[in-house]
Amino acid sequence: MPPVVPPFPRLLFSLCLAAASLEAFAGDVVPLKTSPMLSPAAPKGQQLRGPTHIEADRLHGVHDSFFEAEGKVVMRNLREQVEADWIRYDQAGDEARARGGVVFTQEGGRLRGTELKLKLTSRMGEMKEVTYDFQAKAGELVRGEAKTITLQGPDRYLMDNATYSTCPADEQDWVLKVDELKLDYIGNIGSARQVHVEYLNVPILYVPWLDFSLDNSRKSGLLTPTYGATTDRGLEFIFPWYWNIAPNRDATITPRLMTRRGLQLGGEFRYLEPDYSGDINVEVLPDDRLANRSRYRGQIHHRQNFDARWSGNLNYERVSDNTYFTDLSSVVSQTSLMNIPREATLSYDGGWWRGTGRLQGYQTLQDPAIILTDKDIPYRRLPQLTLSGSREGVLGMASSLDFAGEYVNFAHPGTTLSEGGRLHLNPSISVPINTPYSVFTPKLGWFLTRYDLDNIAPGDASQTRSLPMFSLDTSLFLERDTTWNGQAFIQTLEPRAYYLYIPNRQQGSIPVFDSGVSDLSLDQMFSENQFTSVDRINDANQLTLAFTSRYLEQGTGAERLQFTLGQRYYLADQRVTLPGAPIRSRNTTDLIGHVATQVNSKLRLTGGIQYNADTSQISRGNLGGTWREGPGRLFNVDYRYTQDSLNQIDLSAQWPLARKWHGLGRVNYSIEESRMVEALAGFEYNAGCWSLRGVMQRLATSQSTNTNAFFLQLELHGLTKLGPNPLDILKRSITGYVPNNQLAQPDTSPSY
Repeated sequence: MPPVVPPFPRLLFSLCLAAASLEAFAGDVVPLKTSPMLSPAAPKGQQLRGPTHIEADRLHGVHDSFFEAEGKVVMRNLREQVEADWIRYDQAGDEARARGGVVFTQEGGRLRGTELKLKLTSRMGEMKEVTYDFQAKAGELVRGEAKTITLQGPDRYLMDNATYSTCPADEQDWVLKVDELKLDYIGNIGSARQVHVEYLNVPILYVPWLDFSLDNSRKSGLLTPTYGATTDRGLEFIFPWYWNIAPNRDATITPRLMTRRGLQLGGEFRYLEPDYSGDINVEVLPDDRLANRSRYRGQIHHRQNFDARWSGNLNYERVSDNTYFTDLSSVVSQTSLMNIPREATLSYDGGWWRGTGRLQGYQTLQDPAIILTDKDIPYRRLPQLTLSGSREGVLGMASSLDFAGEYVNFAHPGTTLSEGGRLHLNPSISVPINTPYSVFTPKLGWFLTRYDLDNIAPGDASQTRSLPMFSLDTSLFLERDTTWNGQAFIQTLEPRAYYLYIPNRQQGSIPVFDSGVSDLSLDQMFSENQFTSVDRINDANQLTLAFTSRYLEQGTGAERLQFTLGQRYYLADQRVTLPGAPIRSRNTTDLIGHVATQVNSKLRLTGGIQYNADTSQISRGNLGGTWREGPGRLFNVDYRYTQDSLNQIDLSAQWPLARKWHGLGRVNYSIEESRMVEALAGFEYNAGCWSLRGVMQRLATSQSTNTNAFFLQLELHGLTKLGPNPLDILKRSITGYVPNNQLAQPDTSPSY
């Protein structure tokens, strides 16, 4: 006998699909949680196969005519189960009927109704006065009702007066209501009429109709509008519209109304092909009422693989004016932009070697409070050609031959700075000798640089520079067993010595295109050149000594303490400097130290110091700590200091204030400038099936200006988010932040 129950699981997540469509008209399908007692659902449009078992207090019928079961009837097969007070099947009409406390269970979902009628072969029928619950993909328990579910054939359904919510049955704080919902799982198309959302019994969203996809495919339509408020822009209302052009192309058109500035129109176009992909972004504000001018931003990103070895990239961006980001953006990474790079690259991967060609320029944004000179604006690279490679075993199994080469034509139009070409070649060979407890690596290299200048500033000249280089890098790894406070540890001692020799060559007449002095650090002390780029190659006769020690827990290997000390010793006076820079007067660098310790399971501390022993002063330092009792319970503190330039303290926290409430905050204060760089304060409330977030942000957008922004977002779990999104700001500002609706919640899953 064929089974008498339809494949209802598709219905159980259909309302979730409709809900997600309010946000994107393209929400992900939310699959049911598979029950260990039942097998997966049948493929779309196909009937279930397998034996059907019936249990009842009374069972009677006529062979090849009908059967009727009464009293605690349970009918089940491999995938489904129906419980009812009474079930009758008439073979002539191929119709099954059930009534009296009908309960249908399949794949982690459950339907309850007063009556079920179904023609088995055609899958035509209906179920009345339905309530349902199931476990959604994100873990929420979903509940709802429908006056009638009508089956219109295999995998085709019609629901009347349906509701959807993730709230408990006795606390329906929000509910999605749909007058009519049609679902066609053969064509993967759904449609809904008279869709509205009520929050605390107040209507907050209404859509007269919508069509949406029932699988993972995208669908054109209006995305959830958002709003916000800032001091510079006033009230903001954003109404994005999504256009699903093709499976591999889409676009988002975003009108943005700012009450103080006007209407901005933005658009993003994305494309994806097997060999290339990219996106194009445009923003236009035709009439900024505060700035009294039109403003715009354009951006193109394109990536392409021509074949297995050839690839290319294009990145281009332009804004209309210097204060575009400070006036129209609340993202720190944008408001602090000074140089916007534009470049096109073409690369070839030869296996052990790689070549790249690049055209690169910049748009420089000038802060009105800062006066820029020609030297503050970076050179254009028109073009830059690089070649690098590495081969092992050229002079034996242990040797390594490396090569790095570059040609750049530097251009700086409209100035009197030197321009021209620079060719730099740097071959080297090293022979690492490794043992289980040591590494010994001698290295021999050569720096060859040629400058061919077109227009030459006073003091610069075309010339060739040739420099040999020799280095010796050696380190040991020692360990011992030790105890501290009654606990067993493995202590390591890892000394390292690095010797570098490069002879002096006169370089004062070489122009400085893209070089500067590298910040001193533990990594930089083991590098060959103290300058960035190659317009200057330092003369060197120097020795760097450092050691690291770690305390590792025996048994687990967890690192509880690690500290490092290092210093460079100069065996000869400095000869090579940048223009205007003083010659080094000391025979050592500052002493650099770094320490990190996991004090216990909750507290981690880190610190670093750069100490000038000659002046007994700290040149640079940082101290940080994190107290973390678990997700949603953390406090971060960081202090950063650089002599004569930086003195900042940064505090951030996420902490429970009361049941369901979390407080959020961050303060980044510049002691050097007596100025707040960024301040943030907010809260989160998690009611279980919905969350509310409020965040106030004050941000320094330039040397002399600040902006304030307020975010208030309501998230209906399993449905949508309403209001401006503060999550990206919170994740960036508070290290370790976790949205409170993602924190561990009591398990309210039903058992089937």
